[in-house]
Amino acid sequence: MSPGGGPFLGAERAGNQSRKEIVRFDQLNHFLLRKQHLTADSRGQDVLQVVQDLCALHATATATPYVSLWSRLTDFRQGQLDAELYENRALVRLLCMRATLHIVPAGQMVTFFQATRSCQRRDPRILQQLLLQTGLCREDEEEQTLQRLLQRVVEVAAEQGPSTVTELTARIPELAAKFSYAVDKPYGGELTLASQLVPWMCSEGWLVRARPRGSWRSNLYEYAVLASWLPGMDLQAQTPDEARIQLFRCYLAALGPATLEDMVWWSGLGKGQVKKALLTLHNEVAELEIEGNDGYWILRADLDGLGQDEPAHEPLVSLLPSLDPYIMGYRDRRRFLPPEHYDQVFDRSGNAFATVWVNGQVVGIWQQREESLELLLWEHVHTEALLAEARRLLHFLTGSDGPVTIQSYPPELYVKTPFSLGRRP
Repeated sequence: MSPGGGPFLGAERAGNQSRKEIVRFDQLNHFLLRKQHLTADSRGQDVLQVVQDLCALHATATATPYVSLWSRLTDFRQGQLDAELYENRALVRLLCMRATLHIVPAGQMVTFFQATRSCQRRDPRILQQLLLQTGLCREDEEEQTLQRLLQRVVEVAAEQGPSTVTELTARIPELAAKFSYAVDKPYGGELTLASQLVPWMCSEGWLVRARPRGSWRSNLYEYAVLASWLPGMDLQAQTPDEARIQLFRCYLAALGPATLEDMVWWSGLGKGQVKKALLTLHNEVAELEIEGNDGYWILRADLDGLGQDEPAHEPLVSLLPSLDPYIMGYRDRRRFLPPEHYDQVFDRSGNAFATVWVNGQVVGIWQQREESLELLLWEHVHTEALLAEARRLLHFLTGSDGPVTIQSYPPELYVKTPFSLGRRP
């Protein structure tokens, strides 16, 4: 049964002349690996083009977008991404899908901003309450005080240029006001008003994350006024409905075929919002049945290429970072990961650890340990090819040729977060 349902999806299923079956999932996986620039003959040359082809890069962890591009571009260097982010400004960091940080093409910023705003917008009354809690205003002055602070942050950032939170706070002492959170929890503590206000201003389009201070792995961002960083950017140029249509067109171009549940998971939007976008796209999409499983959606423009190429005979290995856009693009990962290994790759929220791939299948995880790299596998295959790729990755990450080891994945380990492992008692 199709996961979509509804009049449009039912009619589309009955009348879709382009529908066909794909006999094997390995053909589907190879098709997607090519679209994702993860085969030898599909590796890219241009950073901006590859990001556009991927739809967006996860950027919650600072190293993730760099390793995602390293996996997909020939002779990729960290400075290539930096140039597109900070010099050409053709790419930009933005909170969007699932209210998480991504790198998206600046030319499509409006689409990502408007399409996902409903699932991430923070009520300004929360900030107003913090102003009361920190003693920065009296009751009935919250809205006025918040607007004054917002304008002051913009003025300072415009005057002195891209600035860190510390630099903004030095000019606006109110930002240093502290409040307590989770006071009855072991992880509770104190935060500054700036730690909440500045990211909120980014999500609302006042500010944008600019260049980080330090190395390419630093998350000490400078913040710039969006109008100065990207002159002429009009975040109101699309309606949310228009933006969602374009968002899912982009998603299917990068990751289709995919199910309705995949699109809901990836975007963080409601099922009704996704269905509405698919309804508008009905002339551009087709439904597929793959190995007896229906409810897969694909752009009609991709139908001719689907299933034509046979998987390569030589081993195709990839080392993808935590939260890589390929593995994070789907809710149902069974076609490339056996269910019994799910908690050895994903945390409880469905976020992926750094993964080891062979011929379109996940066979383990990898982790960096200072100047070394460790692969933990439940399937030991093509060891020499994996070692060669791991050495190449370690050199990219550290600039050195440290040791690389391959071990069996200990049964007591599990993924606690996308960046840490836990051990069962």
